[in-house]
Amino acid sequence: MTLWRSGVRRRRVTNLCALLAAGLLWQLAACSGTTVPAAPLGGAAGSGGGSGGGGGSGLGRPVGNPQPRSGGPAGGWHGGPRYGAHCAAPPVIAHRGEGGTIAPVPENSAIAELAALRQGASLLDVDVRWTSDDVPVVIHDPTLNRTTTGSGPVASVTAAQFTALGVRTNDGRRVLPRLHPQTLAQLLAALKGTETRRNAAPIIVQMEADPFAGGAGQSSINALISVIAASGYGGKIVVGGWSADDVSAFSASAPGIRTAYIQESGNPSAASIRAAGASILYIDFAKLTPSQVAAWHRGGITVWAWTPAHASQWARLRTMGVDAIATNWVGSYTHWARPCAAVLPK
Repeated sequence: MTLWRSGVRRRRVTNLCALLAAGLLWQLAACSGTTVPAAPLGGAAGSGGGSGGGGGSGLGRPVGNPQPRSGGPAGGWHGGPRYGAHCAAPPVIAHRGEGGTIAPVPENSAIAELAALRQGASLLDVDVRWTSDDVPVVIHDPTLNRTTTGSGPVASVTAAQFTALGVRTNDGRRVLPRLHPQTLAQLLAALKGTETRRNAAPIIVQMEADPFAGGAGQSSINALISVIAASGYGGKIVVGGWSADDVSAFSASAPGIRTAYIQESGNPSAASIRAAGASILYIDFAKLTPSQVAAWHRGGITVWAWTPAHASQWARLRTMGVDAIATNWVGSYTHWARPCAAVLPK
């Protein structure tokens, strides 16, 4: 690690080009010299982050690890471990693997997920949409333009056409050689080899597309369930949806797979979240209040917050008692404080 005068910490990426040129892409996680750049740690609460995640101003010096609190936040975590000598912060979710715009590896790829595991991610996170032939593929945007060499809607190409495309950096400016976007099945297969040494870090699969709004409806839900079942990862996967209808449809079809209700704003009641079949609320951190978190906990809901970029924001969420924090800056988060292991609700 080199500490630049600007106060921004950057990690070496000297081995990335060699790996790409050699085609040894799935071995990236074994390369100790290749990690994702760390975010500034000193931003003011409420700055940076947001639904885009990762960027932000307020560059500052890294802060030291906070002292663990044996009792954890008021009332402890809902269904999770309390702070102690073993950990000092909520579990950290690697948003899109490592989704920051300056990350040297592409978001929503096995490479990014493996890199996040090496940095200490407690949970992984991928976005899913469906191709024209109803195959779940990992991509965030509704179009191919930003992160691939294609153009137009994701739903306009077949899975074979999708996986034949090239991959761009997260800011869309450069094409990365020898890389192709992946189906969800391909990504889960690449991660499966990490199961024994990492004890199968849980994976959040976000349904970014609404299968009932322009998709194939229940057929798309069934296709996603089939991929998860075939992966052998089912017990460690949480499927999230942006609408209660999507979550309800998935929960009814796959009651053995945990579900999360994803929200950018609002204050859904614990009862409405449970009525949709979810036990987890995955919500934008920006407007969260302690009273909201406490109310959801009293209603039996686990609360995950996305995607703060700064230590001041992480500390505020820790004090609120959220159960996990999603960020684009896993390396910075684990430098700030040791995260607790992931605990999924029953």
